[in-house]
Amino acid sequence: MKNFISLKILDKFRFLYEKLGVDYDDMRLILSIKLTIDSRKTYNLLNNQQIQKSSNQYKIMQIIYAVIGFFMMIIILMNKNTFVSMAIYFSMFIFLMLTTFISDFSSVILDVKDNEILATRGISLKTLNASKISHIMIYMINISIILSGFSLIASTKYGVVFLLVFLIEIILIDIFMIIISGLAYLIVLKIFDGEKLKDAISIIQIGVTILFSLAYIVVTNLSKSINVFENINLDVISYLLPPFWFAAPLEIIATGNKNEVLLILSLLALVVPVISVLIYIKLTPVFEKKLQKLNNESLSKTKRKYNLTMKLSKIICKDKEERIFFNFVSKIIRNDRNFKLRVYPLIGVKYNIFPLFFSLDRHPNNINSYIFLFLYICLMMIPTIIIALKYSENYNASYIYKTIHIKNKMAVHKAAIKACLANIIIPIYLIQSIIFMCFFKVNIIQHLVVIFLVSILITIITFKMLKKDMPFSLQINLLKKNEGIVENYLIFVLIIIMAGIHFLISLISPLAVNIYIIVILIINIALFKSSFKMN
Repeated sequence: MKNFISLKILDKFRFLYEKLGVDYDDMRLILSIKLTIDSRKTYNLLNNQQIQKSSNQYKIMQIIYAVIGFFMMIIILMNKNTFVSMAIYFSMFIFLMLTTFISDFSSVILDVKDNEILATRGISLKTLNASKISHIMIYMINISIILSGFSLIASTKYGVVFLLVFLIEIILIDIFMIIISGLAYLIVLKIFDGEKLKDAISIIQIGVTILFSLAYIVVTNLSKSINVFENINLDVISYLLPPFWFAAPLEIIATGNKNEVLLILSLLALVVPVISVLIYIKLTPVFEKKLQKLNNESLSKTKRKYNLTMKLSKIICKDKEERIFFNFVSKIIRNDRNFKLRVYPLIGVKYNIFPLFFSLDRHPNNINSYIFLFLYICLMMIPTIIIALKYSENYNASYIYKTIHIKNKMAVHKAAIKACLANIIIPIYLIQSIIFMCFFKVNIIQHLVVIFLVSILITIITFKMLKKDMPFSLQINLLKKNEGIVENYLIFVLIIIMAGIHFLISLISPLAVNIYIIVILIINIALFKSSFKMN
């Protein structure tokens, strides 16, 4: 097996693993096998053309992270107050890395396959958990370095010590986020069981991300009140916000300012991650044992939801074959834990909760009748959902599409799109609309109807642009949020254009908006009929 550079670096910390009670040799061997499988997985599953495509998509994702990192670097260069700039920087960094961890690596930390195979061979639960955490850390640090690369270079203007502390803090943040998420999962594992446990895990993922999203908003608001030319004086709430912890040591190094507040925050930046790691290590055996609950199937049936879906399918699906697949896809969307873990936290925070916070964060004097345009951000979740619909952990079961007689396979796609609209897209949009109507005392119902119709239009166009793979027929490992990246950004551009058109029409008159509603409705009907014609 290849001796990976990451493992050579990890060898330098062997003493630390052993001191924490981990069998380092066993852990290193497990980690080496996992990294080898990761490096070979693509070649086993794809043909040459697909290998090139997958490789290019991964490179594009790295470039995107680097571009985001470049703009984040500007925050450090442009702001004269080191403490403020670093607090805002770490807020953005934590939010981006947390969403990346939840969408890509939660399934790794919640994996129970190693326990079933290796724990029975005498390998301790602590060693198995250490291999999972280290596996995640290798990828998280790789992403972190790409994201913060430009900022690390820019930080050299404050000196080498500043650069080294900055780099250490980035690694500490990665560790801290993984451990906090792990502890949150442990609490849920202790409280719930069966299907309720699986649903609670999705909720806690959204909850943890919301918490850090709120921290970002609070940090940016508090940062506005910090005067560049005065001593830093923060409210008590600031001591609970990690971005301020990690900004404090860099402020001390850059300016030499060593007041009591900065010293306390600097201590928190070191002590809290270390204590969280120690608590997690102590509770590791409990965590791994509780993970077995994920294998427990609840006997309770969601009969009421099933009956509601059946009644809904009779209304929106006229064809019997389409109705069958509508119920089939709806059931997987509601009950499949892996689908919910991959999709719900990401769309819940990145495209819904965070935009809502951003719009509510506006000062009342700045709120006007065009605040509804923030809802267009929420439509950016649609490509994520449609792409995720192709993938399943049980993708081998897709042989059923070939063994049963399907009169029209486009009916399957049609049913899947309707199921996405009925179970995810429309319910989320309705919740957002109700919240907007409660908070903003303006007449926006007319505009909400426009955005609702645009969401259906975007769903149909996304389907037409993507490759027509059958629902849940592809292996999850190939997704890794790189699939359809070009189509994703084209859809984002289209959403921005639609928002612009909506804004311009709203400037004319309410009658113009009504006419626009009729035009979009006609386009939706025509496009929907043409998109699902029988092949």
